[in-house]
Amino acid sequence: MWRMADDFWDDWQQVLHMFKYAKAWEGQGGPGHWPDCDMLQIGKLSKRGPVGPERYSRFTEDELYTHMTFWCIYRSPLMMGGNMPENRPIDLKLLSNNEVLQVNQHGQNPKQLYIKDGDSMVWYAAIPGSKDMYVALFNLSETANTVKVDLAALGLKGRVTVRDLWKKQNVGSYPQDYQQTINRHGAALLRLSPR
Repeated sequence: MWRMADDFWDDWQQVLHMFKYAKAWEGQGGPGHWPDCDMLQIGKLSKRGPVGPERYSRFTEDELYTHMTFWCIYRSPLMMGGNMPENRPIDLKLLSNNEVLQVNQHGQNPKQLYIKDGDSMVWYAAIPGSKDMYVALFNLSETANTVKVDLAALGLKGRVTVRDLWKKQNVGSYPQDYQQTINRHGAALLRLSPR
């Protein structure tokens, strides 16, 4: 693996910069060689220094979901930067969702579908041996926002079943597009299954 950027910390502007670095390295990862977005800034990040007083990640809950969602869809190596014995329930939830971790471990050839006006972004990855796709929706704006994905732009035809991987539940089937209202700086991670 190789680092794409300097040290990554729990600051929203650094997340936005990481998206740009990842786009520049799009298509370069694969078995035996992975672009690395750096450590996961989840949990207790400072125990006895070296970076300031004892503290947990400064990311909001929605930003934590965006952080983990992007590292998984992009297939960045997942390295925990926090003190695991002091994980909070949200930290455990982010690090132990088996359906989300499958995206990181088994997604293939992640690509950006679009970024729109700096407000929303969609990435997707193939699933080997399947017509299904992993799709990540990101709200980059400062307010709640509806993020939309055109199913035809992903090469999907007919009705498509959408599964929310963070919630571990199917949310319905859709013929042309799927859209979801997402909190400020938040994300959704989906599995799309054509019928």
